[in-house]
Amino acid sequence: MPQVSFARLSLLTMIVLSVLFTHLGSARLWDRDEPRNARASHEMLERGDWIVPTFNGELRAHKPILLYWGQMTSYLALGESEFTARLPSALAALLAIVCVAVLATRLSGTPRGINRDGYWAAGTLATCLLFVMAGRAATPDACLIGFSTAGIVALVLSTLAPEPPYSSGRVAAARWLPAMIGYLMLGLAALAKGPVGIILPLAVVGLWWLVCRRLQERIKPADQAQASWRTRSVAILREAWYTLNPWQCLIAIWKLKTIPGLLLALLAAAPWYVAVGLETNGAFLRGFFLEHNLGRAVSSMEGHGGSILFYPVAFLVGTFPWSLWLIPIAMWARGASRENVLHRQTTVLAAAWIGTYMAAFSLASTKLPSYITPCYAGAALIIGGYWRQFESTWALPVIGWRRTAHALAIVTGCTIALAVYWLSSMQAMPALAGVAACGVVLAIVGILGFVWESTSRQTWMPTTWLIGAGIFQVILFGFGTATVDGYRRDLQLLTTVQRDTQAEHWLSIGGMEPSWVHYLNREIVEVQTHASGEESWDRVSDFLAKHPDGNVIVVGQDAQVGLHKFASLLELTEVTTDERFLRPGNISVYRRSTRAASQPNLLQR
Repeated sequence: MPQVSFARLSLLTMIVLSVLFTHLGSARLWDRDEPRNARASHEMLERGDWIVPTFNGELRAHKPILLYWGQMTSYLALGESEFTARLPSALAALLAIVCVAVLATRLSGTPRGINRDGYWAAGTLATCLLFVMAGRAATPDACLIGFSTAGIVALVLSTLAPEPPYSSGRVAAARWLPAMIGYLMLGLAALAKGPVGIILPLAVVGLWWLVCRRLQERIKPADQAQASWRTRSVAILREAWYTLNPWQCLIAIWKLKTIPGLLLALLAAAPWYVAVGLETNGAFLRGFFLEHNLGRAVSSMEGHGGSILFYPVAFLVGTFPWSLWLIPIAMWARGASRENVLHRQTTVLAAAWIGTYMAAFSLASTKLPSYITPCYAGAALIIGGYWRQFESTWALPVIGWRRTAHALAIVTGCTIALAVYWLSSMQAMPALAGVAACGVVLAIVGILGFVWESTSRQTWMPTTWLIGAGIFQVILFGFGTATVDGYRRDLQLLTTVQRDTQAEHWLSIGGMEPSWVHYLNREIVEVQTHASGEESWDRVSDFLAKHPDGNVIVVGQDAQVGLHKFASLLELTEVTTDERFLRPGNISVYRRSTRAASQPNLLQR
């Protein structure tokens, strides 16, 4: 299969770089995870500590070290900014895109470079909604996606039976060098987000290898089309047992060189885990493994629960706008896997990739859309293969499904445009109305689809969708986030007060956003008890007694109620006030009057 042309490679490069890097640092860090991570890296760098992450002066046991190392390196090389805080994520997303391009190319039989299958797989992954969000956020999700994808790709390629033209659609024992590279990548993925960086990618590769091995060894069964559902069910269960029984799993472990590979992965990840455990007397390990891994699995944390349909819906949102073609893509994959051994190998891998992540996290109690983003790389293999067939007009999908997808694009695009325009009006953000253009772009793509159908230019359709998807993501994440950021008056309020007062000490009652800590560049004492109760205001009084020149942030209605009760006793003076960003209530800053500053503990007198 020929390699992709220079013109197409240039177009793909332009789309990828535009989607990931346009206005990457224009918007300030978004609450709640981005400023926590960026500030943790700042605090570590300030202490000269590359082992223990902290936020607001306290141990941060939520995530391992890889993102912090990336941000610290970025800060040292380019200075501390929003761009450098997000740069490691963008580079990790770029790694995932390149790996998927190589994988799709090799699975389709091309031994070098990038062919059209790789081109379409990379292009679709680069323009999936939640993949782009992860690649532009200062969070560890993109690091997990990048290195787990690299690990899966290396392990898969290590097991392909390389017969002319490259892959025969068969699998064999893993070759040592690429397999060990894959396990090393999984070790780095474990430094990004913990055990899931090793366990789930190994489950994906193992399941794929076992199914492919079974398919290449069995004799083709008789046609079961007319068989009863009971007969078909028994046949499916028998095949599942023959494929996944313990003996076959042991064979897979041996052939995939899992034991030495796991030792190498642990060699990459374990030294830091040991070091941080020693430095914190085990506190980080208890917090990370017991609370943020086991705890999230067995109970819904921070209100992040959901039904069994949570991840199917998240998958549709995460792969948007390509999910508008979900049904024809699934139908094509089913048919192509029966007709072509290479397509079968790719389809099995994509199904194992998607199914493993969705099944694993559906069993967990805590549910977040970002948990399944690593499986979008597998989805891109099938989406890219589907669009590849448009290169030959004889292989076009059924016209009814094509028209349905075009109509969905028009309707969805108009809905998004109207929703953004409505939001800009309801939230008093008039500049946001311009971001409605992302929906207009999607509607135009749908209209052009009908035009290409009527003029027999169906081969133009994939490029139209790819360019449209890229522009959609650039407008939404590149310009949209920067536009919304201009209305974050809470940050403007606090940074102005800090500039005018030069306060060293801050306290917040009624709530606190991590971005306040990051942009004030100060630790903030947070009162977490009931904001209208006397106990909370006793803590405010103690804080002001210790720091008479400190600033008090009063957030929300409950805190305002307490303020009315005790402000006169504490002799607090309002410095400034404004509405909260996209939340009900106000945010106000208070200081003690000059006379009260010399009389500590007024509330307790």
